[in-house]
Amino acid sequence: MTLSEVPVPVLWLVALACTAAFAVTWGSWMTGKMRRGVYAMVLAMAVFGAATYYARDMQPWEVLSMYSLAMLALTLGVLGRRGELARLAEDVKRNPKSPDNKMSTGATTQLLVAVFVVAGVGTWFMR
Repeated sequence: MTLSEVPVPVLWLVALACTAAFAVTWGSWMTGKMRRGVYAMVLAMAVFGAATYYARDMQPWEVLSMYSLAMLALTLGVLGRRGELARLAEDVKRNPKSPDNKMSTGATTQLLVAVFVVAGVGTWFMR
């Protein structure tokens, strides 16, 4: 089964579920200003998806599945790292210019692996 065979209303529900998971996962550890930035990023991704849909004459299933996969990859990329990321967010809030304000190697690796795995799986199912 490919994603083109999934009904569009189901893909809308999947997109909403992925967005909710992203918002909860990322929003749970961020401070106020950072949290607003993440929610603005969700809105920007939705606007980008809509613009791509109209500009490239794509099918709805293509845009919805790409959006959902991006949300899923970013969610899985930080899953289980709430404590570490909350400490990082507080450090950034206290001293934004500190050179120590970066994710650990493990968290960075997890995020990159999640993005590449989800992109690979998505490419497989979008064919």
